[in-house]
Amino acid sequence: MVRHQRCVLSCLLLLQGALLACGTPGGTFAIEPPGAEAEAATSFMNGRLLEMDGQLEAAAQAYERAAALDPGSADLERHLSRVRARQRDLDGAIAHAERALELEPDEEETRRVLATLYLRARRYDDAAALLEKTFEAGELSDEGVFTLFGLYREIGRLDAARVAAERLIQRDPSSIRGYVALAAVLEQLEELDAAEQAYRRGLLVAPENENLYDALAALKRRGGDQAGEIAVLREKLGERSGDPAALLRLAQIYEEQEDRAAAMVELETLVALHPEHTTAQLRLGYLYFLEGRHEEAIARFTDVERHDPNDDQVRYFLGVVHEQAGREDAALASLETLPPASEYYADARRLIAHIWEERGDYDRALDELRRTIELVPDNRELRVFLAGVLQRADRLDEGIAVMSELIDASPDDADLHYDLGVLHGEAGDWSRAVEIMHRVLELESDHASALNFIGYTWADRGERLDDAEGLIRRALELRPDDGYITDSLGWVFYQRGMKRLEAGEDSQAREAFAAAVRELERAVDLTQPGDPVITRHLADAYRSVSRFAEAMATYRRSLELDPSAEDLQKIQRQIELLELQSAPRGAAR
Repeated sequence: MVRHQRCVLSCLLLLQGALLACGTPGGTFAIEPPGAEAEAATSFMNGRLLEMDGQLEAAAQAYERAAALDPGSADLERHLSRVRARQRDLDGAIAHAERALELEPDEEETRRVLATLYLRARRYDDAAALLEKTFEAGELSDEGVFTLFGLYREIGRLDAARVAAERLIQRDPSSIRGYVALAAVLEQLEELDAAEQAYRRGLLVAPENENLYDALAALKRRGGDQAGEIAVLREKLGERSGDPAALLRLAQIYEEQEDRAAAMVELETLVALHPEHTTAQLRLGYLYFLEGRHEEAIARFTDVERHDPNDDQVRYFLGVVHEQAGREDAALASLETLPPASEYYADARRLIAHIWEERGDYDRALDELRRTIELVPDNRELRVFLAGVLQRADRLDEGIAVMSELIDASPDDADLHYDLGVLHGEAGDWSRAVEIMHRVLELESDHASALNFIGYTWADRGERLDDAEGLIRRALELRPDDGYITDSLGWVFYQRGMKRLEAGEDSQAREAFAAAVRELERAVDLTQPGDPVITRHLADAYRSVSRFAEAMATYRRSLELDPSAEDLQKIQRQIELLELQSAPRGAAR
């Protein structure tokens, strides 16, 4: 209370000076010049207005004038310290806080402010000295104890920090801040069970406190205990039904566990309770998309767009889902709305070009890509895609020129060489493609995609199967759960079985075919919802071990996965052969 009296008195003096119009009956006024304290009050009030307006340097100058006129005001020194701190003038802030403490040595708030400034300046001993004596005497306020707690954590005196946190709880057993502080330092001490107990003690006091549940859930997450984290989140929902943060985190956990169905249940609950929750709507729409539930995905994204028609992300997502659902016109309508400034612009224009390419309009696809590249010239993916479209438009030389230009700019970029090799592979020049892939491996010996490319190319041609297996196994060591690399290994076994069968080595052939089935079944599982080539490979393997019914069903499933024209012919031919094989003898041909 004492520190405010000087300012109040100064303001009264200022008013008194303004009212010194003790006029004479004739109407003249006698105006006395204001005193130093009145002038100080004027400068102080001006400084406050300037500070509130964000004019920090002008405010500081006003406070400096006031302090010069009223050098005994600790309050002015505190104001100056605060402004200098906001200006990131740490030395100046400290100097004024030290002056304020000299003027009022028993003022604890000044001690806390100065200790915090010392802490920022890494003057740890000075910071501790300001508060420790009072703390040891039991006279430090809760705010002061909390400041000291933070200081101890900062300098790594965790046992002392623990004592400070326990002091807060001793003073007030209902202190949520105390329990959180104690749990935090116990976590740093790696006493995780004790930290959980501290959070639990806090929850006994305030079972509705969401921050305690969140901290406890984070503790479980840190320990890798997903089941424990789920249990805590369920507890939180028991106290705070429909809590959006808990529902969203549960969905994230289930996604991490690759349990999309469970994730969607949590998100659907969240969206039903909080339809304005954009993140949940987008996430749910994305999961529907991954599950092939395009109509539901579109409904979610459309709902988000209805609330925010300028959301570039959702318009891009809508374009992607419409394209996957075969609604190319709707996809184009969404994608065309994205402005060049959007972070999704390049991807949107690439998808637009893809749609025109799928329609067979290569000229329009190429024009689209070239216009977009002019606007975003540093987007390498657009140039790589441009090279691919040129190749597929039977303009291989132009495609190679585009890729060569990129490689000239980045000659040691393994991925660019890989893309060039793929380009030659798509053109049917497998010898050149494999040669380039060997160059990729010279640049990056653990390039899993290049290892797989060479191995699969040899396997598909029935060549160098042992070498192919070696390369593919190296790729699998790098990416053990990659369905496409697993398919390559299965295809090596299948081709080896065919070779052994031709050589009359029936026993070895059966072993190879059995291994092919095993690997190709795993490849199909890893590439859900499915890849037409991998699914056809599995059907071929089933046929090789006389599992004809499964082969037929698998060939038919591959037809549903939109195979290329070349693969479509292969699949249809195998189905015809199986139908002939299973037809009763004597049946009409």
